[in-house]
Amino acid sequence: MLVAKQKRSENIAEYILYLYQVEELIRAFKFDLNLIDERLVAAYKVDEKTSDEIRNWYSNLVIMMDKEGIREKGHLQFLSNLIADVNEFHLRLLADGSEKMYLQNFQMVTGLLAELKLKNKSADNDVQLALDTIYGFLLLKMKQAEVSKETAEAVQRLSQWLGSLSKLYKDFESGEFSL
Repeated sequence: MLVAKQKRSENIAEYILYLYQVEELIRAFKFDLNLIDERLVAAYKVDEKTSDEIRNWYSNLVIMMDKEGIREKGHLQFLSNLIADVNEFHLRLLADGSEKMYLQNFQMVTGLLAELKLKNKSADNDVQLALDTIYGFLLLKMKQAEVSKETAEAVQRLSQWLGSLSKLYKDFESGEFSL
């Protein structure tokens, strides 16, 4: 919860990727709140009130995942909605055309995104496609799997694009940027 709050306020793409990881942790702990409490909540060295807030946060995620039927795979609906919102913002940036650096960053990944769309037909939009690709890369790295130099470079380009999008999205949400 604490990390999620910080990431949500700083970088929307990192927030989403973090919550993807939290979903996988909940699955790994088989939705067992006692195990989550022992392994995750207890790892935070915070006061009792904050521990209770963290426990409730995980508990709410467990309930939502169960109710949404994503015990085995998939992502929470609010994350899908958030990704759609960020993609809508991305499309507005493209249509507006005034953010030249953003357009340049996106131009650097358009061919890559077209290639990835052929491999991941389930992705609804460019933002989801990039997030899914980066998350898959992170999973491979955690498993210490071999990753090609080309893949690492592609993920780096996607990350740069999402970083510029996240910065503009943050500024837009805070009122420091408008379209």
